[in-house]
Amino acid sequence: MPHYCILDQLPVELLHTLFTYFSAHELLSTFYNISDYVIATLKTYCAYQVDFKSISKSQFRCVCRHVRPEQVISLTLCDGNDTSGQSELFFSHFKIEQFIRLRSLTLIEIEFKSLESIFFNLSKLNQLRSFSFDASTIKHTYGSMDLNAKNKLQEINSMLVDTYARILPQLNFLYLNGGWVLESIPLPNLRYLKLAHCSVDKLETITYLAPQLKSLNVCINSGQMNFQPIILPTRLTRLNLNIDCKYYLNKTRLK
Repeated sequence: MPHYCILDQLPVELLHTLFTYFSAHELLSTFYNISDYVIATLKTYCAYQVDFKSISKSQFRCVCRHVRPEQVISLTLCDGNDTSGQSELFFSHFKIEQFIRLRSLTLIEIEFKSLESIFFNLSKLNQLRSFSFDASTIKHTYGSMDLNAKNKLQEINSMLVDTYARILPQLNFLYLNGGWVLESIPLPNLRYLKLAHCSVDKLETITYLAPQLKSLNVCINSGQMNFQPIILPTRLTRLNLNIDCKYYLNKTRLK
């Protein structure tokens, strides 16, 4: 390592502020071998943003080796085509309940086995304020039409409902693929909501259950509207409303 480094002259607080502009793997690959002082500063940093989407195996191993769970405030897990089996490998190193400072969790195409270990312990994360998950992308190994598949889907739904009932009331930001589970859960702290699809009736119920809601991004299926007026709260400061016409057009062509 070099004997002199200009970063060694900076106070720890300033370096920690600089670190906030990098994800965990970027931070480690950029700063870890600069100097003993910088390495010591990285070891005391408690705001790592871990993003495992489209990450190399060497970067993944580096983060798992150098970052402790209690140092992480943001975590993105992904079992996509480029990172297949990543979540299972991740949970061979850690348990989700170890991330006691975690404030944001994003799940992308997660395998069902990993999803179970996440959801059964998600309510233990008292600091969690942001959650993003598309249940339609769950990866599984069973067939799509057999009895085992139906039983697994029921198990998934039961697990989701139970976990959502416990964690959603504490969230400020939420992204889900649909709003079916939200119509009976109080959302007293929710300020930002994104739904990939939702009916008009459910949307009105959800906004009633979220009195602090300020930003709404939602897609409504035109086939479910039945010429209903969309009544939204006046307290919203940001609205992104999409109407999905695919259902209506396909139905019209069949007649």
